[in-house]
Amino acid sequence: MSRGSFLSRVEPEAIPFPFSRIYTVLAGTTLFRRFYSTVAGQVDERLKVGRILDIGTGPGRLPIMIAARNPMLLVTGLDLSRDMVKIASESAVRKGLKNVEFRQGSADTIPFSDREFDLAISTLSFHHWKEPEQALDEIYRVLREGGEAWIYDVPRHLSPTAFAIMKQRYGFFRAWAFRLHAFTEPFYMESEVNTMAAESRFKKHELRHTEMTYRLILYK
Repeated sequence: MSRGSFLSRVEPEAIPFPFSRIYTVLAGTTLFRRFYSTVAGQVDERLKVGRILDIGTGPGRLPIMIAARNPMLLVTGLDLSRDMVKIASESAVRKGLKNVEFRQGSADTIPFSDREFDLAISTLSFHHWKEPEQALDEIYRVLREGGEAWIYDVPRHLSPTAFAIMKQRYGFFRAWAFRLHAFTEPFYMESEVNTMAAESRFKKHELRHTEMTYRLILYK
């Protein structure tokens, strides 16, 4: 799928320093903590033992949360930003976690062998990927048979119902700040997401809705 818009051309795939530090602060806000907690809860229900890959992990809040909840899960966070990997690794060390690690790398050239992971996750980074179709092929490659990929991202158009819920839960200004964010980055229409999933190597897919994102589930 072509990403020919002006925003997609100038949007960085990796968050550079010092913006990585600003993003780390934002990722610790109530809105994001609740979102990551919801995803971690879904992981609890799906997988008790195994390996998880978090792509575009940023400061590593989700992998750290998952690893802290279940020591039987081995979690790897992958990010293209060297500084993000440094931030996430230091955070895991401070928390004394031995079942989580962070590596530098891209979604379209994942630095792992075939069939290493039971579950692959990406939260709020899919729209940054310059080669999304190639990245989906790579995710398919590193998943074991029966594995799943979960991709969470913001739809280009947020429904009025979802926006009303956000205003009620997080307040007018936070909700509008999040809504405006959808116009400043190259998010996908849900129809585009469905097309990419249907044309991928995965056997089937589902597109579900969360409070502020869609959740694309791909089945190998």
